[in-house]
Amino acid sequence: MTRTARPILKGTGSAIATAGVLALAATAVPAHAQEQVSEELGNTIVVTAQKREQNVLEVPVAVTAIGDNVLEAAQVNEFEDLTSVSPSLTITAGGSQAGHSIALRGVGTVAFSTAVESSVLVVVDDVALLQAGQAFSSISDPQRVEILRGPQGTLFGKNASAGVVNIVTRDPTDYFTGYGQVSVTDDEQYRAEAALSGPINDAGGFRVSGYWSDYDGYLDNLTTGSTLGGENTWGVRGKLQQEYGAVTFTLTADYGEATDSLLPDTYLRVDRANGANADYDLTGITPGKDNNVVRNNVDRFGDSDQLIASFKADIDLGFATLSSITSYQDWRYDSINDQDGTADAVIRHDTTYNAEQFAQEIRLTSPTDGFFDYIVGLYYSDGTTDRSFIRTSPIPPLKQNWDSAADTTSYAAFAQLGFDISDTTMLTVGGRVNHEKIGVFFQDNRPATPIQYSGSDSETAVTGKIALQQFFDNGLMAFASIATGYKGQAYDVSSGFDQRRADNPIASEDSINYEIGLSGRALGGDAQFQLVGFWTDYDNFQAQGVNAQLLAPQFELTNVGKLRTRGIEFETYYSPTDTLTLFGSAAYVDAQIREFPDAQCYFGQTAAEGCVFDPTINQPVQDLAGEQLGNSPDFKFNMGFDYSQPISQSISLFTRGNYTWQSAVNFSLSQNPRTTQVSYGIANLAVGIEGPEDSWALSVFVNNLFDKAYASRIIDDTNPRNDPFVLTQQLPRNYERYFGARLRFGF
Repeated sequence: MTRTARPILKGTGSAIATAGVLALAATAVPAHAQEQVSEELGNTIVVTAQKREQNVLEVPVAVTAIGDNVLEAAQVNEFEDLTSVSPSLTITAGGSQAGHSIALRGVGTVAFSTAVESSVLVVVDDVALLQAGQAFSSISDPQRVEILRGPQGTLFGKNASAGVVNIVTRDPTDYFTGYGQVSVTDDEQYRAEAALSGPINDAGGFRVSGYWSDYDGYLDNLTTGSTLGGENTWGVRGKLQQEYGAVTFTLTADYGEATDSLLPDTYLRVDRANGANADYDLTGITPGKDNNVVRNNVDRFGDSDQLIASFKADIDLGFATLSSITSYQDWRYDSINDQDGTADAVIRHDTTYNAEQFAQEIRLTSPTDGFFDYIVGLYYSDGTTDRSFIRTSPIPPLKQNWDSAADTTSYAAFAQLGFDISDTTMLTVGGRVNHEKIGVFFQDNRPATPIQYSGSDSETAVTGKIALQQFFDNGLMAFASIATGYKGQAYDVSSGFDQRRADNPIASEDSINYEIGLSGRALGGDAQFQLVGFWTDYDNFQAQGVNAQLLAPQFELTNVGKLRTRGIEFETYYSPTDTLTLFGSAAYVDAQIREFPDAQCYFGQTAAEGCVFDPTINQPVQDLAGEQLGNSPDFKFNMGFDYSQPISQSISLFTRGNYTWQSAVNFSLSQNPRTTQVSYGIANLAVGIEGPEDSWALSVFVNNLFDKAYASRIIDDTNPRNDPFVLTQQLPRNYERYFGARLRFGF
């Protein structure tokens, strides 16, 4: 029997393709290149959101695919830059590569624990990263980045309870091609990248790419005279692909190193009324939202190296393709942190991470030319994260010296089935069974005889999905889906760990997502749009707070009883002429805590403000039901334009611009009113000239055109040792305006 729905999709691909994908593509690709892409792809956008190459119209998932040209145009060189092209994606800065967290639709995991995983899974070429911190490096030679919003537990497994960021790099080509690019900015960042690809024989090819960047930073340490906030990094990626009859082998290796000065906290507010906080040396420092100077006795420092290697074999069996993906990853990260933020040697952190994981996936994927298709598979992974931590301080309660190891082993079986109910109706159902074993070892080295704690546990979880798609004669497509997600148990491996924590891991996190969507074309086909509505409930959400009532504030991982995120996402673009494209995207997200009765209070919170003493746990608590999640803007939008005009037969002039705005956020889960970032908007602009067939391009650009200062995080450092208030902030690279130029050439 011949499948009937698929041919209809292929014939209407250009009419009902996801608007966000096309809008983003339009921002970076000139008119002639857009035509070339359309010809090559047959007016379809190909994604691998369901672990097979598909027309985006066949994917009942809220997914945005961002091509490499878009990443270049938006100056997305680092992972955290992706927030500028995806309104539903937010990143909370942690001051170091290991401390950043990723959120989709307001939901992510902010934790200092060694063992806790992210609610948003990051995947690079079929390799799921063990730790979220591994993602925060340069994005090397990407073909596209797919952002899958909502739970993706069926195909991607655990720790995808809020979504997936899937990075797909370029494959080898059967012809010689390559490019080189250099850029420089007025604050002295120098960056170069290049790639070369071609055949090695009649049935195989190679691709080699690399990048290098040198940037001292944008924050000044008045004590040492150093510039902070920069990074020196380099990396190389190699990919070989070879066919032997019905078998295709792909070998990929990616290695990178980075040395950075971390992101120091600058003073936003230091109250000195009545002689308070007199020991803070503010000579040369004016606290405020544009304060870019610090006084640290030691420069913050981080050093990382990462290797990701994978071997994939695809065997064409005729009735299906059997795929085997074997991978290994090794990430090492060392850092030094002047935690007290002063010129005196009061508190210093030294920490070392080493995350290793071996994984094996086998899946059988059928073709989609009949009324029924399937993906079935097995998955195994074995990962370990070692961490050592030393905190030096003349204050005895603050001293720490410990080593730890957190292990996780997973076994899973999954299946996803697709059915054509009719010529225009498609049904997808899927499920996954995951069994995970976790273990922990912790050694407190402070006593003369070190104290050791250990524990282990296991859990089996089931996730599933059902989706229905309907295609209409007028070129509209609608879908509705229900999906569940799961993030495994976690040990709170941090300072203060003891046998009680070893015996009682934090409970696993579960989610269920309801989603509807509509996409299509308007204004005679010149405009396209996508509209998605979602409602997601989470149980036992894993979150971290801080008990600031203690002399030595203690970070604690806990389960928020329930939370809910719901909202609307809209993406559109409009091309009134061949030379002008207008685009926009917006997301309204209401990420709200439903149950959290024993949450920690922020320092100074009164009973009138909701903080009451709980004699059972012997500390003040508050009820956060009805409050918003931290760093989750209610509303965020992005709008822009791309204009290209030939000025001769061989040269075109182009200009591109975009403006991103977000509403106010509170960075604190405890709703501390002092950690609120007001709403702000950032504008970027680029102007340049380019040759035919992307042979060369020269452009100048400005980021943060209107010089709008903002913080990527605000921290309330107030505690019994420094009362009244001391607020610090972390300033991102583009907290102030900077300029640059870029030269690119290719063949």
